[in-house]
Amino acid sequence: MKAKKYLGQHFLTSQTTAQKIVNGLDTIDNQDVLEVGPGMGILTQYLLNSAKTFRAVEIDNDASNYLKNIWQNIEIIQADFLKINLNDYYNDTFRLIGNFPYNISSQIVFKIIENSHLINQWVGMFQLEMGIRLVAQPKDKKDYGILSVLMPFYYDVEQIMTLPSSAFDPPPRVNSIVVKARKKEHIFKADPKLIKRVVKTAFGQRRKTLRNSLASIIAKELLINHQFATLRPENLTYLQFEELCVFIEPHVSNCNTKLIEG
Repeated sequence: MKAKKYLGQHFLTSQTTAQKIVNGLDTIDNQDVLEVGPGMGILTQYLLNSAKTFRAVEIDNDASNYLKNIWQNIEIIQADFLKINLNDYYNDTFRLIGNFPYNISSQIVFKIIENSHLINQWVGMFQLEMGIRLVAQPKDKKDYGILSVLMPFYYDVEQIMTLPSSAFDPPPRVNSIVVKARKKEHIFKADPKLIKRVVKTAFGQRRKTLRNSLASIIAKELLINHQFATLRPENLTYLQFEELCVFIEPHVSNCNTKLIEG
């Protein structure tokens, strides 16, 4: 099966690497597992008969037929992962894994965060730059961004391995990284929707101080004396963003905003 460029397909070729990626998930024999973008099934073969239940989401009709020809009993949701409602398939927690298409990887991560009540652990392959961004800290100014701040509210993330472009067919133009994330139970002190809104707004104008970049959310004069007012977003940890939102929340009448990828 030939990879489709418009779907961002790059097929992993090493069986040894595939096994290591699957092993990144903790024991799955008592867990439901969902694979995103199985492609030609190099990860699928190690998951199908190991998990309590297994499903795959695949947008490509050719890939779906290819997999069904190999495993007649495989359950494939032929759809765009970004558009499906996971609550239609799961009423309890499950684990997720995938070699994520690089052109939509950030959108996939936002969807995972939005469904963190269901996804208790996940392992994903990303473009190296994207994976670094997921674990970046304020000191990593260039890489530190929206997902760097939001992720630790929901998951503990660690890097498993990096892969050269030669590990794929066709080879992408960049190196890749595999990360693992375990669900954490953070007790929010401010409305999570407000936190997402503030973080996204702040990094949307990351060269401005928070007093100026957040003017669309809270009046400058209300924020002017706050200890973070003259800082830029890359200077704040995720907990400091939460602290800032605790201050902002009483001044915001409507923080009901949808998490938008970006």
